[in-house]
Amino acid sequence: MIWIDSSFAVEWLLGSRRAEKTPFTNQPGAILPAQYAEVLVYFEKKGVGLTAVVEQLEPLELGQATREELQKGASLYLRARKKRAKVSLADAMLGAVASSRDEAILSYDGDFADLGFTEANGLWTSQKS
Repeated sequence: MIWIDSSFAVEWLLGSRRAEKTPFTNQPGAILPAQYAEVLVYFEKKGVGLTAVVEQLEPLELGQATREELQKGASLYLRARKKRAKVSLADAMLGAVASSRDEAILSYDGDFADLGFTEANGLWTSQKS
């Protein structure tokens, strides 16, 4: 499973060159509700009809975090913020889910480095992996 962050999803939906170059493999993709909502907010602010956006997101599984992953995400968030990193709670939750399941994240958001991930071509993996 590859988890999709909103920063990647927006560029992917816009058809950016950067998104075209990112290795979106044949693995199934999933998105958490917070990132899904962030994508919808982005396009709603731009005045884009959401019907087409929702249709394009349809192939992605709408994932859910377990209680343990939510606890881990809260800890990741607080640890990063204590170091003055500007990490969002949504990204911390996504990081917790991906690292707990030993799965990768597609994102153009550098905040994942503050959550213990390393990046190659937009693909973030947990440093514990």
